[in-house]
Amino acid sequence: MAYLTAGQHAGGCAGAIGYYTASGEPPGHWAGKGAAALGLAVRVDPAVISRLYPHNIGPSGELLVKPRQSRAADEREEAAVAAYRATHPYASVAELAEVCAAERGQDPHQVPYWDLTVDVVKSVSILHASYRVAARQAREHSNHDQAAALDARADAIEAALLDAARDTVAWLERHAIYTRTGHHSARTGAWRDGDGLVASVFLHHISRDGDPHLHVHIAVWNRVQRADGADDKWRTLDSRSLYNQRLAVAPVTDRSLETRLSALGYAMVPREDGNGAEVGGVSQDVMDLFSSRAVAVTGELKRLAREYAGKHGKPPSRRTLWLLHQQAGQNTRRTKSQARRTIAGQTGTAEPTAAQRLAAWEAQTVHREVRALSPVTEKVGK
Repeated sequence: MAYLTAGQHAGGCAGAIGYYTASGEPPGHWAGKGAAALGLAVRVDPAVISRLYPHNIGPSGELLVKPRQSRAADEREEAAVAAYRATHPYASVAELAEVCAAERGQDPHQVPYWDLTVDVVKSVSILHASYRVAARQAREHSNHDQAAALDARADAIEAALLDAARDTVAWLERHAIYTRTGHHSARTGAWRDGDGLVASVFLHHISRDGDPHLHVHIAVWNRVQRADGADDKWRTLDSRSLYNQRLAVAPVTDRSLETRLSALGYAMVPREDGNGAEVGGVSQDVMDLFSSRAVAVTGELKRLAREYAGKHGKPPSRRTLWLLHQQAGQNTRRTKSQARRTIAGQTGTAEPTAAQRLAAWEAQTVHREVRALSPVTEKVGK
């Protein structure tokens, strides 16, 4: 679970809408009582969200919040994009969105929305990919009924994750949604309950290293109305309340997903480290094979820890190790657009099709002499 932060990650959140809506992944879905109040339901329209989050323009074209970004800020973003285009003439929409995000992130006063990333344990991603691979193979042999049944099971896993993400939004609405009214000083101003969130949920399927990795981005608009209905003004969310609940979000989401997967008939086995549960029957060998991201981060973390010990004459503390782990993640992090072109840690020049990616994942298990990916579905009791 990625934490809600207002610091170095804010810029990445601010300009990633282009990635969410043009990344080759499925369309997003609206969630939250605030979204319902605006008449937003079902699928996210890229044109609507691109006006609402950065510019506070409602679905009917109404201005919901007075704009604050200066013309100079707009000009800086345009200049940054133009400079990138000059050196990267074939840049994708996602790449240009990231450039815009980095520049927009320089403005500490503009946080259009907050991004929560809900990850699943590796066995769930492996099982989901196994269903897709097995369905593809069945279709190639004209077993269309079997292919449809396998795809339906993969669809059910995706639906369970999306429902768990919606549960997260509902939990936040009950426990972490506040806004401030009046001029705040030592003696003035008031805290108000918020009346529901405007959130969009985007399901993604791969990691930054191109491995199977189901996760959901929950983009929460940084605006809320008062729950008491005293007026209909949209105000800024209190970010400190969100931040204070960050450690509670992950277990809430994990428990919801585990419950839903158990209801689908999967045996959820507690992990040895106590961090959630894995799907029984998915081997550790296969999970390790598709954990390129973890391997890369772990190797970089060891290098950083050795450098720290050599410089300071003592091993890093637990707190320092946590900080070094964050740095290792940044050092080994591919851009989102590069991730779409990556399979098994190798980045190509073009994004593979879904069929090519599934075939590569199946071939990866055979090449490494690990049990093939497609039979995983036979080991989980479904």
